[in-house]
Amino acid sequence: MKRFLISFVFVLFCSLVPLAAQPKKTLVFDNNTQSLGTIHVSEKVYTVVYPFTNAGLLPLQIQVVSEPCVCTTASWPKEEIAPGEKGEIKITYQANGPNENMSLTFYVYSNGIPNPAVLFLKANIKEAKKTK
Repeated sequence: MKRFLISFVFVLFCSLVPLAAQPKKTLVFDNNTQSLGTIHVSEKVYTVVYPFTNAGLLPLQIQVVSEPCVCTTASWPKEEIAPGEKGEIKITYQANGPNENMSLTFYVYSNGIPNPAVLFLKANIKEAKKTK
């Protein structure tokens, strides 16, 4: 019985070690919040970049990045990101109307942790500048 108990504890310990070795976050953004500052309604398209690192032990695959409105588009690497490698998610935004203190939330779905990861885009949008 004693031998069985020691064997059981050893197997249990060995099965938990890989779980402890996995980082708490595998998809790590340099900064998950970007601000465009004060912008004006216009035809101009703004692009922001969210650099990230795969801090996990396995390849990272981003499946989709949600686009909260028709005024945004997102692009991301379609290929796997190897452990320790870097990538970036690009968000383009076009201000179609005044919306002071605009805040958009993007959800990044992947095989990483956290899933989904959350990105924020903020801006203070004013009326278009009048030309004379």
